Amino acid sequence: MERKAGERKYREVADDLRRRIAEGEFSEGRRKLPSERDLVEQYKAITTSAMTIRQALSVLRDEGLVESRVGSGWYVAEWKPIVRNALDRLFPDRWGEAESMWDVDIEGRRLDVEDLRVQFAPAPPEAARVLGVGSKVKVWHRDRRYVVDGVPVMRAASYIPDEFARGTQITESDTGKGGVYARLREAGHGPVSFREQMRGRPATAAEVDDLRLAKGATVIEQHRIARREDGRVVECSRMILDASRYLLVYDFEA
Repeated sequence: MERKAGERKYREVADDLRRRIAEGEFSEGRRKLPSERDLVEQYKAITTSAMTIRQALSVLRDEGLVESRVGSGWYVAEWKPIVRNALDRLFPDRWGEAESMWDVDIEGRRLDVEDLRVQFAPAPPEAARVLGVGSKVKVWHRDRRYVVDGVPVMRAASYIPDEFARGTQITESDTGKGGVYARLREAGHGPVSFREQMRGRPATAAEVDDLRLAKGATVIEQHRIARREDGRVVECSRMILDASRYLLVYDFEA
């Protein structure tokens, strides 16, 4: 199907800006892009619409190439993407030997956990269904925001049945080295299989505020289920990732 004229225009602008960035036109020390008004002038042979320019910039933002700074304009992104290799980070040797899964992702970069909340309360309906508990049964909630190099990159919420978490550090703010999965294994409920589902979608207004995203930004919504050997779900989690901050990688044998 042929693209609509408007779509062709913003993609033409995005393609040319991508080329200019790759060729180093906006090099170190001069990383600010021209203003939207100046870009309209530069690309007047393609478009005279500021909206088309904004659409092109949004494409490059979602690719992680540019970023918007409130009150300042658009810049070539200085952010180094977080390489998230799901098959590697969930390997038992990572959390089983007291190494954080984040160590795999950020390779020595600074990690902070903000807005950490640990509660014992009924699970949301979907989490209760996955865990196989009643709607009024209390489970352990762990909700937190992850910040890498000063930038919020993810909001994560985990739910663990009381029978698996009781008497462990899972019920405390600091779960200790190796995290939740290491504590579950010590208690005899270590996960042996995981299932993850992911989808990309526009961020909600609350997510824009929470992760300090640009308006119209894309997030990755990720759901994970961890099961022990008998098939019981020992933890389920929901994560909201700033899509522009991540590179998702999957390595596996043929």
